[in-house]
Amino acid sequence: MLMTEEILMVVRIPISEIEEWVRSKYTLPESLSEFRIEENSLVLCFKESGSPEEPANLALERQRPKRRRSRRKRNRMKTRGWEIADRMTNSKGQKCIIYKPFVDALRDSLLTREEQKEVVKKILRSNKNKPLETSIQYFLENTLEYLENRRKASKLEAGS
Repeated sequence: MLMTEEILMVVRIPISEIEEWVRSKYTLPESLSEFRIEENSLVLCFKESGSPEEPANLALERQRPKRRRSRRKRNRMKTRGWEIADRMTNSKGQKCIIYKPFVDALRDSLLTREEQKEVVKKILRSNKNKPLETSIQYFLENTLEYLENRRKASKLEAGS
């Protein structure tokens, strides 16, 4: 079984650099009054300087607590009614639950990898789930790893 690693790269760019870049492209008012993130966009608000009190107001605005990020929908699978075969920690260090429908479907089958994925997808959909590729892969890999560990354990017991 091939395990892949994911590399996450984080890039931080100060707002002042973004402000400078935007100013170089467009003719904008002198002061940046507000900035925020809306969906997939960075919004910069520029204000014409009108009175000397405005810079003080800007400082107060920036001191306000940041808005909480909107919660992302977690991709939870409905597993109600499925019997639990076992609980284990997989090779990636994740604690996971192995469900009996997957174990029964994948136990002694001579299915290809694609056929196994289709079986897992069908089981997930049977419980009114709309599985993503990552979810199908998660349940398939964990169940196959569980079955492999059981085969190894039974061979060790038979050999003793």
